[in-house]
Amino acid sequence: MKNFTKLIFLLLITVFTLGLAKNPVQKIGKLQVVGTQLSDQNGNPLRLIGTSFGWSNWHPRFYNRETVQWLKNDWNVNVVRASMGIEPDGAYLQKPAENRKIIEKVVDGAIKEGIYVIIDWHAHQIHTTEAKKFFSEVSKKYGKYPNVIYEIFNEPENQSWEEVKGYAEEIIAEIRKNDPDNLILVGCPEWDQRIDLVQQNPLKNVKNVMYTVHFYAGTHGQWLRDRTDSAIHSGIPVFISESAGMEASGDGKIDDIEWQRWINWMNDRKLSWITWSVSDKKESCSMLLPTANSKGNWSISDLNESGVKTREILRKYDYRGNYFQNFVWNGRVEKQSESSGKLICPGSSVEFQFQGNSVEVNLKSVPYQGYYNYISVELDGKYIGRFKVDNSDFKKFTFHVADKSKKIHLIKIFKATEAAMGEVFFDGTGLKTVALQSKSRKKIEFIGDSITCGFGNDESDKKCGEGQWFDQHNAYYAYGPVLSRMLDADFLLSSVSGYGMYRNWNSEKREENILPDVYDHLYLRTSEPAKFGNDFQPDVVSICLGTNDLSDGDGKKERLPFNKYKFVGNYIEFIQNIYRKYPNTRVVLLNSPMVHGERNKILLDCLSEVKDFFKNDTKHAPIEILKFQEMQSEGCGHPSIEQDQEMADQLYPFFKTFLNR
Repeated sequence: MKNFTKLIFLLLITVFTLGLAKNPVQKIGKLQVVGTQLSDQNGNPLRLIGTSFGWSNWHPRFYNRETVQWLKNDWNVNVVRASMGIEPDGAYLQKPAENRKIIEKVVDGAIKEGIYVIIDWHAHQIHTTEAKKFFSEVSKKYGKYPNVIYEIFNEPENQSWEEVKGYAEEIIAEIRKNDPDNLILVGCPEWDQRIDLVQQNPLKNVKNVMYTVHFYAGTHGQWLRDRTDSAIHSGIPVFISESAGMEASGDGKIDDIEWQRWINWMNDRKLSWITWSVSDKKESCSMLLPTANSKGNWSISDLNESGVKTREILRKYDYRGNYFQNFVWNGRVEKQSESSGKLICPGSSVEFQFQGNSVEVNLKSVPYQGYYNYISVELDGKYIGRFKVDNSDFKKFTFHVADKSKKIHLIKIFKATEAAMGEVFFDGTGLKTVALQSKSRKKIEFIGDSITCGFGNDESDKKCGEGQWFDQHNAYYAYGPVLSRMLDADFLLSSVSGYGMYRNWNSEKREENILPDVYDHLYLRTSEPAKFGNDFQPDVVSICLGTNDLSDGDGKKERLPFNKYKFVGNYIEFIQNIYRKYPNTRVVLLNSPMVHGERNKILLDCLSEVKDFFKNDTKHAPIEILKFQEMQSEGCGHPSIEQDQEMADQLYPFFKTFLNR
């Protein structure tokens, strides 16, 4: 009897737990804005991810509880948006009772299904009197439910921010008479693009208010992400209440690459987002076809391209908006698919989770100039070695786990060699993986030369002077990746051995490209047309160049005297390029541990001149200079692994503070 009672108790606990998992609002509770982050009732960050219904006056057939239930259970949404049309024929201004009745079916359905719902005043013009009446009524009716969010102005078109702000103040005051703390979303001018105007003059003395930004990936690109980043960094809380992958017209081809950039960006910043729309109009953004049942239960054949892709994306999130993916790529990489692609530059990586005591991966070297490559592998948080990849056809590499008590294992594969060796091609097609939760970390880009690459630091396989000049490369143990692991930060290396700011180790600019020439090329060579994008958007850019500019080369070839003016001039232009690519980043300049005595003084003087040039720049944070201690190289003419660790230790205190400013 005791065992039976215990079994019943466990079953009840299981049922209760599953019920909570199926009722996000019950677990998350009343929403609140903490700083710029949407958070749960306990102040923990979360994200709302879901879909918007189409205009209520044009697509009412989908406005019902059954569709809400289907979107929750099959598309995995934790929020829906009920878009009540205001101005067109048949919309609220003409038929207020009918349209309110339509959207309330979705509101009531969301409350019963335990998800959040946005009551969207889907207008493009200001209608203060009508909006005050509407929001007064719905806040009285629904203000007691933590599920409810009010979006008080969908997309202002030509109104000034002062006009929108004045309208918002009146509507917020009306809502707060009945509902003191549910979330309110406020739009901004020019179809929710001008978040910069909000940044300059936000609402005062308001609680639990966020500002909306809308994007359509076929029209809106990095410029809008940069603008939004700037607003967020200044303390403006942002909610993406409408978005999609095609042009802003709602039609045209889906831009998959740009859409994925937006998704990555939103994941990195823990932003909530809604996609448009649950409707069956003949256009790209309407996710359903006319065959779709009015009450959900759709097959894939009932969805258009946008619907298929949106559903696929949404199903990668859990009820708190945590994002899961099978493969995570970092650094300068060129993906062929989610599971395959090229690791191009030193430190670039791919990671995934698996079950079992071993895993087999397919790798091959794509040689450049007849070279081969090395990878470094980390398994369950421990470095297990560096492995040569010299096969031009795919070959299986098997890695065995040490701790067999674990059910799930995490493997990270890093390119140990630099871009000049060619690429490592990883093909994970067919691998049985366990999805990884995407984590938002601080980001650092390390720009430099051979020291930053990890040149000559690893003699575990071949001693100095043996084999090829890159047989001792190990970017995994270079100071930048080591520092990043200490900080739990993501990193990217943009570094080339022998390169300088205005000339290279043994050549002048007229003879060979310098680092500023190749930086904007994905492969760090001008012969490859692929451009290096600005998806990474680092919090900090660290630049360590000057060793080669100040060197005497091989001592045989005639070397011109060091030209301070060219060095400083090129450095300034390079930082200006960095700011164009990453408008919100901060820059740190490093000297070199391999430049000693008088030359180190010259280098530091040059860096000071560069810093002084930007001293009146009010758009960016002040540039910082950090000094490495001089060291005698114990690797192959370069720092050893142990010395790379020393360099990381020297940088750690500053970067720990700097990243959290």
